[in-house]
Amino acid sequence: MRKLLPELVVLDLSIPEMGGLSVISNLKLIVVSSKVLILTSGESRNFAILALQADADGFVCKDDNLDELIGAVKAVLSGYNYFPANTIHILRDNSEAATHESIQLSLLSDREITALKLLACGLGNQDVAGQLMVSHKAVSTYKVRLQRKLNVANLIDLVELAKRNGLV
Repeated sequence: MRKLLPELVVLDLSIPEMGGLSVISNLKLIVVSSKVLILTSGESRNFAILALQADADGFVCKDDNLDELIGAVKAVLSGYNYFPANTIHILRDNSEAATHESIQLSLLSDREITALKLLACGLGNQDVAGQLMVSHKAVSTYKVRLQRKLNVANLIDLVELAKRNGLV
């Protein structure tokens, strides 16, 4: 990035071992003038809000028509943001809720975020305990604390919140 100074970066959110959303802010720090267009296979209503909050300049779902990508590239390179029409109303309707969840997530410790990610990936208490090198009772405590801090009723709601916010 520093060497080539690209005008446009087309980024998939599912980067192995990295979160595509966190890559966006790093890219913008390296080359301020670069535009970032998200091209991902995730369901657009789940990722469009996250892409916008992460300061992406555009968003296209891989399942869309190829013409959609061409239009997005042209729009972003012309200085416009590009989010498909079918996601705009979702962004408006969910922006307040998404902002609230983002604030709640930002208040979690790194350890709590890691525990949430592992739980959201379907790992059981014993497996999470092994990954975090804590007892399974500590994992139960993390779950209760996460439910309280994120204002959700159960593990299913925790998993859904994690997925909505790109943690899985």
